Amino acid sequence: MDTNSIRRENLRALAATHKSQADFAAACGTAASVISLIISPNPKRNLGHRLARKIEEAQGLPLGWLDSEHSASTEPPIEVDFLPAALAQKISSYRPVIEIERFDVAGSMGSGSEPPEFNGVVEAMSLDASWVRQNLVFTSIDNIKLISGRGDSMSPTIRSGDPVLVDIGVVSVESDAIYFFQMRGQLHIKRIQRDLDGLTIISDNDKYQSIRVPADREEDLTIMAQVIYWWNGRNF
Repeated sequence: MDTNSIRRENLRALAATHKSQADFAAACGTAASVISLIISPNPKRNLGHRLARKIEEAQGLPLGWLDSEHSASTEPPIEVDFLPAALAQKISSYRPVIEIERFDVAGSMGSGSEPPEFNGVVEAMSLDASWVRQNLVFTSIDNIKLISGRGDSMSPTIRSGDPVLVDIGVVSVESDAIYFFQMRGQLHIKRIQRDLDGLTIISDNDKYQSIRVPADREEDLTIMAQVIYWWNGRNF
């Protein structure tokens, strides 16, 4: 990787150890918008020399740390031969950094968007595994994917263009949450609540009316995933 890419990946790893990008930016003495422009899924700027040195100093890191690739761990491997099988498997499969696939898919937060093939991976985002396990609720790490939202019906909770983490292991409405789903041939990101008579699809923007789905029409919805996080640092 070139220096810009190395700095970006290191900065993402550092940011993932904080509660939010805003907290990380404050700890580095810079604006959250600057950090977002550098580490977002579609970065708009590189991390320059002066800011890199400032962040290293603020984080108590050696000079030039951001410019170098760092192995996930320098600890010697753990011997697992004599451990119980389940524990040995868990240790052997542990990943300190998780690659989250980003799909070229957008869930409409408006009238709906045409459903593309849900297999077009365009890039991956690296997340610290400890941060993922501590902050997200998911069915399996491999089920966490990254998409984006389009439209204003979920504003101010999710704004148009926000990267959204979803769990594709959730394919039914078991609890009140925000879901990525298909209805009448269109993809949506909306809040869904269940009651005895069926489902209610809710937009967080008051300009949009709720939609009732009777219990005998629930098959009109195909739940593709549950929204578990959006990339400005608020989880659901």
